[in-house]
Amino acid sequence: MRLHGQSPVPRTTAAATLAALALLVASTGWAGGALETVKLTGNPTPIPGHQEALVIGIRWDARCDVIRYSMNTTLDPVPNPLGAPFLSVAAASAAFQDSFDSWNDLTTSYIDMQVTGTTANAGLAGFDMVNELTFRTSAGFGAIASSPSTSFIVDVNLVHGDDIDGDGDPDVSAAIATCQDVDSDGDVEFPAGSYPAGTILDNDVQYNTKASNGFRFTVNPADVDTVTRSVDLLTVAVHEFGHSHGLSHTLSNQISGTDGTSAVMFPFIDTGDPASELAGRVLDTDDAAWSSFFYPEGSAASGPGALGPGDVAFGSVFGLIQGNVHHGVFDEPVAGAHVIARNRTTGEVMSTGFSGTTRLSRSATGGLFLVSPDWNILDGAYTIPVPRGKYDVLVEAVDGLPAASGNISLTCQIGDIFGQQNFREEAWNGAEEAAVEAKPSQATPVVVNASGSSSTGIGLVTNRQTALANFGNRNFVGFTGSGPGFLYAVRVPGSQIAAVTGGAEFLVHAAEFQTFVTDASVVPVWAKAVLTTGQDNGDGTATVDLASPLEVASGFVGQDNDFAPFYFFNPDSLGQAVKSGLDGGTIDSLFLVLEVPAGPFPGVSAAPPFIGLDGGVVPNDVPIHGLSFTSSDGGATFVQSTTFNFMFSLVLSEKP
Repeated sequence: MRLHGQSPVPRTTAAATLAALALLVASTGWAGGALETVKLTGNPTPIPGHQEALVIGIRWDARCDVIRYSMNTTLDPVPNPLGAPFLSVAAASAAFQDSFDSWNDLTTSYIDMQVTGTTANAGLAGFDMVNELTFRTSAGFGAIASSPSTSFIVDVNLVHGDDIDGDGDPDVSAAIATCQDVDSDGDVEFPAGSYPAGTILDNDVQYNTKASNGFRFTVNPADVDTVTRSVDLLTVAVHEFGHSHGLSHTLSNQISGTDGTSAVMFPFIDTGDPASELAGRVLDTDDAAWSSFFYPEGSAASGPGALGPGDVAFGSVFGLIQGNVHHGVFDEPVAGAHVIARNRTTGEVMSTGFSGTTRLSRSATGGLFLVSPDWNILDGAYTIPVPRGKYDVLVEAVDGLPAASGNISLTCQIGDIFGQQNFREEAWNGAEEAAVEAKPSQATPVVVNASGSSSTGIGLVTNRQTALANFGNRNFVGFTGSGPGFLYAVRVPGSQIAAVTGGAEFLVHAAEFQTFVTDASVVPVWAKAVLTTGQDNGDGTATVDLASPLEVASGFVGQDNDFAPFYFFNPDSLGQAVKSGLDGGTIDSLFLVLEVPAGPFPGVSAAPPFIGLDGGVVPNDVPIHGLSFTSSDGGATFVQSTTFNFMFSLVLSEKP
């Protein structure tokens, strides 16, 4: 995670290349939003010879009222990696339909995906107008599964007899009104007519059983185990089928302070945690909201969007939160900021989204290029579909934790390459929202209370802050041997605070702790988080004042594989107290402390919560600063770590 101060970072020039595309493009799992492709407009760009490529989402057309899939009955000839019997084709096909039905059964979404036949493809899946479910993958395929789609990147008018995939067989018929296999040859024909860019034509879902790097798939809950290369097929399939109808990944990997499970569309699965693995069979509100937003019931008088028996209009359940995200340092709209709608009463993450409307410069050979933030980023707009309720709206950077921009979308990557993903997590606080805020954690409620209503104008401005982060890249997490009451501490020298603030008054906004859990279903809860004073004794030990702390949070809830902020109650008065103590010589250093909670520890691994560790082992990484300490005796003695920098930081800001 890049922790910058208040100065902009260097910009990437137009030489940065993202990808290559043609008339048809395959989109893979980049739900917090849409899988993205581009729409070619024909307009010139600042790069001579290039044309504008708007970044857009992909969708199935409503004329594909049923999205038909064929099960490939030709299995990969390479034996299963664990030596266990492979699922029968019938069992796999039934599991796939059950996984499709997780989405089909949403009463507010008209998506309808069905296993309607079989194919005997001895090769690999590809663009052939057959939506294929297959266990055949290429030799270098290393993922559990993937769901590539092929879609148009220009608006197209299809006429009778068009051969879209170039196999000599017509793929368009004027005799039909919905997508279907007219000639019973296994592929799907589309009705003649106009189709917008982003229309999906073909989707294949492939599952990896290669001997060298593949997985054993199971279908019975009782068979889900802690063997990491043994995977529940329904869990994986539900996720991949989200991609199949256009949903991107989300960063929602911890639903609340008591529920460590993730949304189905989070990009990673913990195959060593049965509880987490099985939870992936069930759609989260985030997943349901986005599927319903893209394919809303009640959105048409006829066709798939028309209300039928058992259907519920999207607008009777969901409303929208809309606004924009602006970068408080760069003074520009942010592409790819993660915006979160959290239930104000329960603390549950209900839905998330990403900001920004973007475009790229496309070369004649299909390369996609960046020009400048002003040109590539059109706005920082976002939309989040949410059930009716009262919400806190928060924003965080897509900075690699818990997932990287490349796991999400082109838009997130654009913001990342331009250095925009360098801000701290904060809440929208209404009229007080600004680049410099007295209390960035203070949330103003956003209410969505009328059927189909929208709460608009929720504009977030990222804060101009300085993080005193004396660490580099994360190399490890730990420690496995820390028992109840074990203490981690990081010293922030008073001289460092004085050097950053230059004698001016300042706010002490928060401490940030990078936390982690072995089991993804578990929430990293700590006995307490502490900001206090102390000093380095110069002999490899430190004295830390735990009796008179400046701030304490008991039962501190961390974030799985991310930085968890400990927001201080009154940043202004705390800043004044710290400045006074530094100026008067009564404060030598501040210490950030985490205490391991009482056992037994939850989860199948029964492990304590962990912290991020910078081991200084990467070339050009930062040295070991000697600012990290541990205590195994309740704080009576703190011993300096000579091996790691603990990944804790103190967040300061100027006064508003």
